[in-house]
Amino acid sequence: MKTVLSFTNSGLHENKWSRFLLHSLFALLLVVSVSSCGAIKPVEDPEKENDYSLHSFSFDASINGAAGMTSSSLVRINPKSNLIYFTVNEGSDLTKLIPTVTSGEGTRIYINGAPVESGKSVVDFSETSTLVLESEDGRINKYLICGKTGNRAIDDAVYNLMIRYDIPGVSISANVDEELAYSYGYGFANTVTKERVTPNHLFRLASISKSQTALCIMTLIEQGKLKLSDRLFGEGGIFEEELGTDLVDGAENVTVQNMLEHASGWKGEHIFSNYINGSAVLRGKDVLGRMKYVVQNVPLTYQPGTRYSYYNMGYGLLGEVVKKISGKEYEDFLREDVYAKAGVKDIWCGGDQFHRRENEVVYYSQDGRDGYGNDMELIQSLGGLIASGPELMKVMASIDYGTKVPDILSKETLDVMYTPSVASPGQYSKGWRTNHTVFTNWENYHGGNLAGTATLWYRSTDGTAAVILCNSRNYESYFDTALFDVLAVIQKNVKNL
Repeated sequence: MKTVLSFTNSGLHENKWSRFLLHSLFALLLVVSVSSCGAIKPVEDPEKENDYSLHSFSFDASINGAAGMTSSSLVRINPKSNLIYFTVNEGSDLTKLIPTVTSGEGTRIYINGAPVESGKSVVDFSETSTLVLESEDGRINKYLICGKTGNRAIDDAVYNLMIRYDIPGVSISANVDEELAYSYGYGFANTVTKERVTPNHLFRLASISKSQTALCIMTLIEQGKLKLSDRLFGEGGIFEEELGTDLVDGAENVTVQNMLEHASGWKGEHIFSNYINGSAVLRGKDVLGRMKYVVQNVPLTYQPGTRYSYYNMGYGLLGEVVKKISGKEYEDFLREDVYAKAGVKDIWCGGDQFHRRENEVVYYSQDGRDGYGNDMELIQSLGGLIASGPELMKVMASIDYGTKVPDILSKETLDVMYTPSVASPGQYSKGWRTNHTVFTNWENYHGGNLAGTATLWYRSTDGTAAVILCNSRNYESYFDTALFDVLAVIQKNVKNL
């Protein structure tokens, strides 16, 4: 006789043979699950049994006894990249720290290939370290650890920025009363080689370059070779020979001052775009070639000097003014005639990925933008310079009316450079932003935005100045606000170091 099991809409039907079979199966399962003492073993949670995730990572001051280490360390973990950032107080010995690491039961802990007993083993964290958590069945979680000494409040702001906005590497430097007071690198200059950022790494400055170009122009004015009122186009203009005299209406009135203050009268991106009205008329042209087309074909939107309209092309042309009036290449004039007086040496015009300087970071793209898509030679005077944080702080100390460090421009020239334009109104001077609505004691500041690059620097009435340099740019709406917030934390804490 066959055993029959059948399912219908009314449920399970069974005969005596099927009942016997079900009872037998139940008995067999009971025997398998009973231990030798007769107790039923609970079903193990395989996730709990094999938990080898990182629960916590810290340095307890009472264990480490590190000099100046008065509280637990600052640790931030980026779960997206398995990166651990930490800061211990100044005076702590990074070569002799005892980490407390917690994970699942039975997890084996290794740092830099050596087994570690949590809360007991002494580890050298002076270089990038590797943490491996290995489960009992051989599976692993791997983390990279970037540790440093420093100020916890400042570093917390930097770490949060890096994690929130996917920034691989950051450099910050800050002055107090014209002296460098805080300068550190964070994360990676190169994510492939794991080269760590140092304060002396070079970063693209993006539009902070405009402040440097303004210094070149003001230097030429002090040398008596140029005036703010000098006209750029048309008969008697600086570029009469190169650009001709057949101009759109009003172009003959544009001055050096108008370009410095973004009040040229033109509106649009004539340096970054090859297209005007859908036609690739600017493709392959250098700065003067582009400006020639603009000045002869693109009508002014406003009368020169009457309205503010941020115009990158204007600062591209100011770089050409520097070259023509000085008789030197833009980079040479900047280094020899401007920054040599401040002892600044490591500032350059940047190049593409094939011409990266030895101490320059790599730039990382986000949101589909190409971090190496810009022609750095074309934009050198408006966004193409590279420099380190400490060198920029030397620059700031030499243009701040201070007494410890001699200024490279006279007070009268600095007054002219920093005076807000009537066209802005009052929000932009000559290569500098002014009158911030939140940070009201920031006398001057400027930010920078290129694919793969984000920068911001300021100088304040309280005697502080600071810069943040990033080797990536995020395009979420609050990213630029986050840069301001980091500098605000630096300003709040740097005077107490």
